[in-house]
Amino acid sequence: MKEASLWKLVEAIVIRIVPGLLNIATLLYIGSHLETGQYGIFSTTIATVSFISTLVFGVATYSIMPVSAKMHAAGMGREYVSSILTVLAVVALFVVLAGLALTWLGFGNAVAATIIISFGLHTALQEILRSQLRLWAYGWSAIGQAVAYQAGAIILLVGDAKVGSALAAFSLSYFVGALISFALLGPRNLRRPGFSYLAGSLVTGWGFVLSNLAESGVFVGIRYLVLLLGSETHLGVFSFCVDLSQRSVGFFMNAASFVFVPRAFLSAANGNVREFRRGLFEGAAIALIFAAAAAAGIVGLFFSGHASGWLGKSFDPAVFGIVSCAVLVNRTKKVIIDPFALRSNKAMTLTYSYAIGALACCCLAALGLWWRVPLGSEMAFLFGYVVAAACSFFALRNVIADQGPGAKQRTVLMVGLDARNE
Repeated sequence: MKEASLWKLVEAIVIRIVPGLLNIATLLYIGSHLETGQYGIFSTTIATVSFISTLVFGVATYSIMPVSAKMHAAGMGREYVSSILTVLAVVALFVVLAGLALTWLGFGNAVAATIIISFGLHTALQEILRSQLRLWAYGWSAIGQAVAYQAGAIILLVGDAKVGSALAAFSLSYFVGALISFALLGPRNLRRPGFSYLAGSLVTGWGFVLSNLAESGVFVGIRYLVLLLGSETHLGVFSFCVDLSQRSVGFFMNAASFVFVPRAFLSAANGNVREFRRGLFEGAAIALIFAAAAAAGIVGLFFSGHASGWLGKSFDPAVFGIVSCAVLVNRTKKVIIDPFALRSNKAMTLTYSYAIGALACCCLAALGLWWRVPLGSEMAFLFGYVVAAACSFFALRNVIADQGPGAKQRTVLMVGLDARNE
């Protein structure tokens, strides 16, 4: 590994360590103020509504990284970003109107609607900053969101803590983060979307929306199985450990994705396929070392007795260890395998793989919960991600291993055609 690559990851970690630590502190604060069962309901609601937000905004969001690189290489980056911003504004307005209509009819929930908008806008705008390799702009936006989340949680959860208050703090924080991201993108003239730019982009994004739908069969589906066949307390412990793992172990994999994936796509857009492959594997390897150390550190602190006060009663070391392995498997897949699927226009492969993994996960979890197998649902959670990663790898193994002279030619051709068509 090159020393420069290590420093790139260190830079990303430094930029994101402040929001990462703040989000962990907020997670622990909310976990200490809500009962274990309440925390499970809160976390499951967040997972469900965030999933809906991804369905609504995901067609635009998931296409930004690969398409932005190609549009930038073709000298059309500004026009593409302006079109994406217009699309996001139209989608947000649609959600507002739909939310108001459903609330007026007695079917909607105002807080849920605001989470859909705030989370979707923040995620999409952050993706634009990532695609432009604006590390510090991304970092300041993330810090703003994290500070707002912690401040909102402290203010709203004082006294009689309720799930609704925690959800309101979550929604407010992402609105703040979205506003900061938009401000840091700089003044841009919103214009009517150029559908010639967006046609191929939306096809790519839709494939990843379907992939997210299938993945939610694991991440969200298992929560409802635990709630249905287990108990709210079990759901609270499982959800807390998953959320803590996402915020700690997953943090390092996100840092690798933040730095290495955009650079890899820029390399592919310029026809350097070997550098695309090398950057992905190198970034994942470095991040895995840090992520594994983070998981071991948290478990070690728990057994040392120094962390019992801030981890609270919702933490279980065995559950945390298993779900952390699941998070590592899934995040490694996203850093290494998913970009190959994007580059080769085979995003549907990820959807099929997650669908198979979700089916395996939910079936095993249901059996484990029905027969009261200790840690059965947690092992099913891990198994589901392992199956999804394995299916994706074997389906894309020829693309991942392709190092022949034709690879560069195919990438150049693909970039050229996409740039002209969009």
